[in-house]
Amino acid sequence: MEATFIEMDAIFNRTKNALVEFMGILTPIVENAKDDHERLFWHHIFEEEEHRSDRLNILMPKIQAGVPHTDNQVELIHLLQDISIEKFGLHNFLEHLDLFLFQFKGTEYEERIQALRDFTYEDYQQMKVIMDRLNQEFQEGVEFKTSIPTDEKEENSSNVKIEAYSLEPVQESPPVKQSYRKRLTVGSLKQN
Repeated sequence: MEATFIEMDAIFNRTKNALVEFMGILTPIVENAKDDHERLFWHHIFEEEEHRSDRLNILMPKIQAGVPHTDNQVELIHLLQDISIEKFGLHNFLEHLDLFLFQFKGTEYEERIQALRDFTYEDYQQMKVIMDRLNQEFQEGVEFKTSIPTDEKEENSSNVKIEAYSLEPVQESPPVKQSYRKRLTVGSLKQN
């Protein structure tokens, strides 16, 4: 499990740095918004990421300290809950970057935000693997539905899912060849 904590530490350090950079880009956008709607939209995203930054400031030293070695399992349960919440925060950060790219396509921000988005996507996929590993190791624990994005909850209707970040195989007329069809996502919209 120590290796898992080392992986998470690297992810959280990258995401913390990306978060600080993203908030730095957002600040003048909020300050120079053309109307109240735009200001509120970007302020809301800024505020969510600021709260996430505060959570990371508390979580990161715990991750760096490693697995708590204590007979009191409450400390470990709280740590696992915090990790689960951060997995959800990483998903939201990815969507915030997509929203930004959609709005600022073709601007001086696009290249840097795209780079942040690319490694954040990889980190999010890795966090999903880590969470599966932790859930298997602590099977008697409760699965925290709050850490599962709407798009990934099986019980949710497809009309509320964007199903971002995935390609599904589509059967051709004669089922000989598989191709991939991209679903409508914020990412696909920003490319139009």
